[in-house]
Amino acid sequence: MCESVSNHQSSVGQSAGRIVRAAVHTDAGAIADIYNHHVLAGGATFDVLPWTATQVSELLLIKSPETWVVCVDGEQMLGWASARQFSIRYGFRMSLEWAIYLSPEAIGKGVANSLIVDVEQRCRDGQVHHLMSRVIATNQRSMAFHYRHGYELVGVQKEIGNLDNQWIDLAILQKIL
Repeated sequence: MCESVSNHQSSVGQSAGRIVRAAVHTDAGAIADIYNHHVLAGGATFDVLPWTATQVSELLLIKSPETWVVCVDGEQMLGWASARQFSIRYGFRMSLEWAIYLSPEAIGKGVANSLIVDVEQRCRDGQVHHLMSRVIATNQRSMAFHYRHGYELVGVQKEIGNLDNQWIDLAILQKIL
């Protein structure tokens, strides 16, 4: 688990050297590296093009209502999560879409739990009402993770994406904060 060092106190506890904190400009390269691992491995994103550190830096400049957090152990980035605007339409201003990506070494070690707790608390603090996540429907590990954290399946978009000449279903999960 990671200790949270935001304005609120996380209930996830503490492990030696691991913290969850707001992402900063110097995290851009490590965030891109983690994401790019999942782009190349497949099964967690519809992206096929890797991100550059410059692209991530530009994303980190966007503030309200976007939230980017990282879990680090010393200098090593273990994972990151973001909650970002779901839609630019005014009526959706209190609804965000969130995503999480872990380094391969961090999977199964409680890092994702720490990140989701931190992101959700930051969203509550910012008066966000609704969080949603879009997950490749065959990604059972991600689906189970969301269920454990109180997300419910609200729909599946059949054959919405195409990767490697295969049609992919997308699960939509939500949680009311």
